Amino acid sequence: MMPKKDEKWLEEMIARAINTKQPEFDAEQWKQKYPREFQMLQSPDHRVQFKDSFKPLNLRRRIMKSKWTKLGLVAAVVVVALLGIWSGLFEGKTAAAQVLAQAIQATSNLKSVHIKARMRTIANDNFELIGVKYDFVNHDLWKKFSDPPQWRIEKSGRVVACDGKQAILLIKPVYTARGGPNTGFVEWLKPLLDVDKVLESERQLARAKGWLLTLDYKTGQDNRAKLVITLEAKAQGDYANDWLKNKSINDSDNRRVYTFDAETKLLEGLQVFVHTGSEDVLVFEITGIEYNTDLDPGLFTVKIPDNAVRFTQPNVLPDNEKYQQMTPEETAHAFFQACADENWDEVLKFWPMSAVDQRIKDYLGGLQIISIGKAFKSGLYAGGRGWFVPYEIKFKNGETKKMNLAVRNDNSAGRYVVDGGF
Repeated sequence: MMPKKDEKWLEEMIARAINTKQPEFDAEQWKQKYPREFQMLQSPDHRVQFKDSFKPLNLRRRIMKSKWTKLGLVAAVVVVALLGIWSGLFEGKTAAAQVLAQAIQATSNLKSVHIKARMRTIANDNFELIGVKYDFVNHDLWKKFSDPPQWRIEKSGRVVACDGKQAILLIKPVYTARGGPNTGFVEWLKPLLDVDKVLESERQLARAKGWLLTLDYKTGQDNRAKLVITLEAKAQGDYANDWLKNKSINDSDNRRVYTFDAETKLLEGLQVFVHTGSEDVLVFEITGIEYNTDLDPGLFTVKIPDNAVRFTQPNVLPDNEKYQQMTPEETAHAFFQACADENWDEVLKFWPMSAVDQRIKDYLGGLQIISIGKAFKSGLYAGGRGWFVPYEIKFKNGETKKMNLAVRNDNSAGRYVVDGGF
């Protein structure tokens, strides 16, 4: 039975939500049929939320004397008048979608955002790379909601910034690339800066793919009410070969847990857990968010070192057709053979850079090819135009390496170039 101190809560809810006609409702039967819902009605966290969910209906106040009648009326109101909210709590989609819509509205007038996060990754590797056994690396993400917008994403070994006109990537210490504001230097992380868009994207994904989307109410450590939206997402792509499985958020089965302030509907946190089969591993976590702070204009530029080596677009070669006809396996063999021969001009035909850095020369020069395996596809790499080629090589110092070389031909030259894996 509900304690005496709860009667005022019930009376206020009834006064705001019932009309002059007494409803016919068997509270005891409802309690027995829905024990979980009854317990949630007694929870302080949920009482606050249900109360706040009601809007004044301009209906005449009517207070019933029976405590159980009051409970019955509250249940009737919740189940009937707020069916959408209840279906979201107990079926997982309607209320969550409603909160997402409110969060989108709450972020529509933002001036800036600064997100601090940590991800299990490698400091100077791709921004998308994750690994369930990697250590956490701190990330900072900034965005100024100007016209055009400006943004920056940084970890200790890599930074990319956009001044609204162009994006500049620096892989420390010397590798750099330039592109437009939407160049794919960052894929999964960048949309987090568009809080409204990422939430809408999650909502559409859940709807289109039938993913489970649930809503819960909690009280945070700051004693403020929180809305928690959980999305169970599936790896996107073909994993007949699971080489890419769990190497990025989109290449993993994962649970994404978004936390909002219940009053402002602003995003306060996000945790991503990868399902490995044996356990759920936290691979990404927002550790802090600041809204509408003044951002230093210098954030949106990157200082390029004098000895920078630039990534370039593959150009059409005089004998381009010869290279267009190469298979992924032939491309891998030709690339490593050029390294073995220390023919760096030939290397640049497969690895489009402004120059071959001395460290690469020292690393790959004079290697020996032990084997080249059969190419395979995995996940959504390069939109289906990318392959992974197994290889084994031996370095000049006698050490050997087995890995998969990534090659892709989604470029204007129409030939395979090396994208990573060495």
